[in-house]
Amino acid sequence: MNRQIIYVLLLLPLIFTGKLNAQPSASLYFTTAFPVGEFRDFNANTGFGASSEIFFFSPSENVPYGLGLNFSFVSYGMYFGIDPYTDELGLSYNKANNFASVHLLFQIAPAKGSIRPYIETLFGGSYIFSHTDFVVDYCCPPVTMWLDDWAWSYGAGFGLKFLSFGDAFLNHGSLYVDLKVRYLLSSSTEYLDRSSIVLYYDTLEYSTFESRTDMITASIGVYFYF
Repeated sequence: MNRQIIYVLLLLPLIFTGKLNAQPSASLYFTTAFPVGEFRDFNANTGFGASSEIFFFSPSENVPYGLGLNFSFVSYGMYFGIDPYTDELGLSYNKANNFASVHLLFQIAPAKGSIRPYIETLFGGSYIFSHTDFVVDYCCPPVTMWLDDWAWSYGAGFGLKFLSFGDAFLNHGSLYVDLKVRYLLSSSTEYLDRSSIVLYYDTLEYSTFESRTDMITASIGVYFYF
């Protein structure tokens, strides 16, 4: 059933694109994510990552809305550990909860202007995973733990686009600076309790949390009309 839903979401843009003569666009962002609700109770870390959007058709004078896909990756609590052999600080023993997400994106925005406010809604999901390596001895393979799950999510947001390059009335080739905030709600999912990981001989022992993973995201990036 879940696979059928994903297929429908991926086909919708192609169906609409065939019926509309509108302009595609793409964007790239740096994203910060803040846990809210019960997710914040279990995980107070701020998440950092990147996101990208592809609009199969952008808002225009004929159709004041756009439809596309949003892809994002956010990591909560990247851990910089001390190497016990060199005493150097490095990105090791990664206990982060990582969110790789894809959403169907619907946006309403003006088709012209050097400053363009907009609102948007999203529906999709996140693949949530944690990968931890513990090096017991450099002569031996590391002890590895992998935990993953899936959560459906939906939400809404608003933003502002500011013209940086191009024509405010002819979108072709124009570049905008884009600022946006979103509130995302999710289904319940299982994820790692970062403080619970213990190496017991050659086995990693850990515990997990189960809750919704609601979050507020803030992004800054660039938006380009083809």
